[in-house]
Amino acid sequence: MTTGCTNGHGPVAADNHLATASMLGMPLPKSKYNNDEVAPVGDIPPDNDIFGEAKDKFPDRQLQLYDGWLPLHYNLIIEPNNQTSTSNGSVAIRVQRDGRLKSFEPIVLDINNVTVTNVRVTRDTYAANLMQAEDVEFEGSYNGDYSAYVITLAKSLADDRDLRLIVSMDFVSQITDTLQGVYKTSYLDVNTGRKEWMISTQFSPIDARRAFPCFDRPDMKANFTISIVRPTRTAMALSNMPVDNSTICRPGFTRDDFMTTPKMPTYLLAFIVSNLVKSHYSDHDANLVPRVEIWTRPESRDMTPYAYSLVRKFLPFYEGYFGIKNRLQKIDMVTVPDFGFGAMENWGLITFRDSSLLVPADLEKASSSEHMEYVAQIVAHELAHQWFGNLVTPKWWDDLWLKEGFACYMSYIALNSVHPEFEIMDTFTVFEFKESMQHDSDNSSHPISFNVKSTNDIRRIFDPITYSKGTILLRMLNSIVGNEAFRDATQDLLNTFAYGNADRDDLWEFMTKHGHLKKTLPEHMDIKTIMDTWISKPGYPVINVERHNADLIITQERYILPSRDMADDSKWIVPITFETNEVRTGHTIPTHWLMDNGHELVIKDVFTSDNNTNDIVYLNLNRQGYYRVNYDLVSWLALKKEFANLPRVTRAQLLDDAFHLAQAEYLTYDIPLTFLMEIFTSIDDELLWSSAQQGLNYLIHMMSREPGYETFRAFMKFMVRPAFDQYGLQEPDNESHIQLQHRALVAKLACKFKYDRCYNIAHTKYREWMQNPNFNRITPNMKSIIYCTAMEEGSFQEWHFAYKQYNRTTSASEKEQILSSLGCTTKPWLLSKYLNMTLNSTLIMKQDGARAFRAVAENPIGFEIAFDFLQTNIKEIAEYFGDGFSTLTSMVKSITTYMSKEYHKEQLERFREKAKGLGLQAVVTAIDLAMEQVNNNIYWRNRSYYSLKSFIDIIVEDFEIPIF
Repeated sequence: MTTGCTNGHGPVAADNHLATASMLGMPLPKSKYNNDEVAPVGDIPPDNDIFGEAKDKFPDRQLQLYDGWLPLHYNLIIEPNNQTSTSNGSVAIRVQRDGRLKSFEPIVLDINNVTVTNVRVTRDTYAANLMQAEDVEFEGSYNGDYSAYVITLAKSLADDRDLRLIVSMDFVSQITDTLQGVYKTSYLDVNTGRKEWMISTQFSPIDARRAFPCFDRPDMKANFTISIVRPTRTAMALSNMPVDNSTICRPGFTRDDFMTTPKMPTYLLAFIVSNLVKSHYSDHDANLVPRVEIWTRPESRDMTPYAYSLVRKFLPFYEGYFGIKNRLQKIDMVTVPDFGFGAMENWGLITFRDSSLLVPADLEKASSSEHMEYVAQIVAHELAHQWFGNLVTPKWWDDLWLKEGFACYMSYIALNSVHPEFEIMDTFTVFEFKESMQHDSDNSSHPISFNVKSTNDIRRIFDPITYSKGTILLRMLNSIVGNEAFRDATQDLLNTFAYGNADRDDLWEFMTKHGHLKKTLPEHMDIKTIMDTWISKPGYPVINVERHNADLIITQERYILPSRDMADDSKWIVPITFETNEVRTGHTIPTHWLMDNGHELVIKDVFTSDNNTNDIVYLNLNRQGYYRVNYDLVSWLALKKEFANLPRVTRAQLLDDAFHLAQAEYLTYDIPLTFLMEIFTSIDDELLWSSAQQGLNYLIHMMSREPGYETFRAFMKFMVRPAFDQYGLQEPDNESHIQLQHRALVAKLACKFKYDRCYNIAHTKYREWMQNPNFNRITPNMKSIIYCTAMEEGSFQEWHFAYKQYNRTTSASEKEQILSSLGCTTKPWLLSKYLNMTLNSTLIMKQDGARAFRAVAENPIGFEIAFDFLQTNIKEIAEYFGDGFSTLTSMVKSITTYMSKEYHKEQLERFREKAKGLGLQAVVTAIDLAMEQVNNNIYWRNRSYYSLKSFIDIIVEDFEIPIF
């Protein structure tokens, strides 16, 4: 046992709690400031305004994009103090001058709410071949506008183009409670009854600068050697790499020195200090490399086997697909009690929200099939990042879609390989398209890749356009070049840029190369030309298909809400595939191309004769392309007649396109509703029903507060009744994954439309649970449906019972189900009470606040209550949740679900002025986006509501459907 905290070089006195550069093994030279002084803080002199150009290019003052120096290595020592909510630390950064620049620039480090207490700059003794460190003269200053620490060096160093320096800084940073940077959270240890504190990190995208001074950019990769000083009674500290050495550095405190990381960006650095326990799976699994450990709270230890079983399958799959072995010695997977994202791919230390990793083993708490699928996708997504994102990182945030799209797409491929029974690639064609197209249909949508100029831009791009649209475009690219070329190009990219950075043009180059080698891509075409039309502009096209004798005439225009009349002149290079009665190959590599020059595409002799009104044609096989298809009336009618004989994905695609084309006034609603009537006779087609639900969601929201909802609900109840009568709420043994999901979907619709059998059974089952709280006989896939149904007409007794079960259960997925159901009550005072609970983390965890708010806002009784709560308390809400996870954007967006009147616009405008006056720019931006949704809703109500109501009234009368 030693008396000092050492790094193998030199001790630090036991009574010195502040880590200093001597802890880093660096001699402390005499600089312009001695060890007791602080480098001056102030504005950069006017004659040295290094931010002049940046102010024009990057107007956001918190975004630092200045070049001149490259980090090589960080030696970081940090001591988080939970009691003071601060971290004391030191960092020594080995930097090298960027010889590509002729000018001699200052060293600019990103910091955010970090106090720098001492600064030293020395020559790199190894690079300069010096026996001892040589002091370098500098001027240090803090630029508050840009949250940057600027080190201006002596001009005498300007001639050294290969100059290497070591910047050593002592600092104090803040431990937050906003789930960003270094933050603290707590949990109750069920074994001891004691409240345990936990220190965790979330540095992505730009919050490493909250923890220590650094070059906080994805292209500034470096190696990190990190040491953590912690109370000895705290069971463990984790970081990206294994512990190399642990020592008692002073009474009651241990210092853990971790091995040096591979080159990586700051946003992937992570550490945790806690009393979590380990699941010792890899100790008994010699075949699994790297070593994998799952860390969680003691009561959750038996909920980790499912996730571990997935890791054992996904890691070998990815190593085979990418052609590169995982290069780390270990992967720790940690559940964090309060966590802003679903998960974070920190290299070697992947962090998860509880519900993203834990699956209970016992039947009473068991997860639904939907939740098990979700966990599998999350685990697959984060493991894919260990290659795409970690090993190779996008150069800048404008290509965030590249790493997130790849991780998402690869998660589908991996999950489809190891669990084909999930039929996940079919789910892709409904869920991912819904997520992306819903956001990409507005005029305010952004290109998937755009010039990111501000911190607001960086946080804003973590949205469905980046994730879902990125995924869809990569899948479309796969269909263009074929599976083998896509895989080979991916391997080339990873091998070429390992431990470095790449951008989209690098990907296009490899895809073109292998597409040509495999002869799947025509020689006269290149991927950059094709794909740039998809990533450089917002939105997506509608492909219009018209018959002309035996030929097809194909044109395009942008799909945009509220109406096709709003479409601009955007054009894309569109891959075209199609099938007819005579030709059904199933091949998805494009046979034709619709170019972006505005010319129509004519495909000759598609039909055998000019008299072809009964012949079918359908485009976009297996929905590989990112577009909707609108047919002429003859083609729609022919497809309706042959609907039952069409491929499964094509049927779901036709229904989804029809509903959304009607919403934008390409069609009248009689076409999608006629398809819908056909669909409800296909009782067993889960994918078709999922598509129907997505198409109906908007109509449900728009109709639910209108007089026409009475007949609309009667019509829907009439349609869904036969399926519910067949399936019911009771799950038989040994039902497949897909069948379980389908049964739940049917029940959800039946209870939603107040089918009495569903409603009554749900209430009965909930009352049985209330009578015996220790034994919940409600099956996992039916819990969310039964809980919400019970809340709708229940009293405070039902609501309070659910909240007690929320506090009692150790199942994270069930906690989320209960949280969502609590917002289903129709009692205004309870909804108001629930909203106020979201601002108290002892009642509802901060990570779940947005979920609870959305549950109220998406309730037709609760959305106005939610809006009033939001605008009344917006300052407190903004301070409580922070700006890191789009929580405020999510809240603002959710309140527009039922807004369809002019006075709603006026309310939003007043809210915008209030937010602007408070300086809440993120809220102002969110309101601007929400305003567009409200305008779309108003337009739809004025143009489509009455015609839809009339059509449904006719159906109800013709079929003699009872209203009640």
